[in-house]
Amino acid sequence: MKIGLLRVLLDPGHFFEARMQGEPSLKVPALIALVIALIGAVSTIPMMDITMAMLPAEMQGLGLLIAVFSAAIAFVGGFLAWIIYGVVFYIVSMIFKGQGSLSRTLEFTGYGLIPQVFGGIIGTYFSYRLLSGLHIPPMTNPEQMVAFSENLVTILTTSPLAQIAGIVSILFTLWSANIWIFGMKHARNLSTRDAALTVGIPVGLYILYMLITLSGWL
Repeated sequence: MKIGLLRVLLDPGHFFEARMQGEPSLKVPALIALVIALIGAVSTIPMMDITMAMLPAEMQGLGLLIAVFSAAIAFVGGFLAWIIYGVVFYIVSMIFKGQGSLSRTLEFTGYGLIPQVFGGIIGTYFSYRLLSGLHIPPMTNPEQMVAFSENLVTILTTSPLAQIAGIVSILFTLWSANIWIFGMKHARNLSTRDAALTVGIPVGLYILYMLITLSGWL
């Protein structure tokens, strides 16, 4: 399986062409999504620590609940991203009269998420570097918490480290998009041009949103 997954990254065209010879299987793609989900949950740890440090002792229970909820949302988000991308590709490909099952589309979409594993690990590292050294002053009232939260948002959106993390995320998304183009070409029986549009339209809009966010226009 290692060789096969490596082939997805280096030669996606031949990989998906070979996969078309077998029945659709979501086992490996689901495992890839699971890894991404776990990385997403782990990436919330630095923010969990900050949340716990901000709250007074009598509210630590609430802080723990918030932390667990945030990790759960991040975990579920790993699977939702897979499903949403696959369904969107399937719907957009209908414009180009794509033919092929949704299960095959989801399978190939899952394989295209492999670069996101690397991107998630790198993003988690940047998040740790950015937040672990943050000084959290003693807070005794809600006004101080609000002020600190606003300052934290500014740091997360304007810090050079955050900007680099955003650019890295875009690069790995583009890598995934390249794999998805080959995947949709075979999964939905599209021409290379139509496959590129099927993937490029939604991914392009997402990257545009990320760029606007990084620029601070939102």
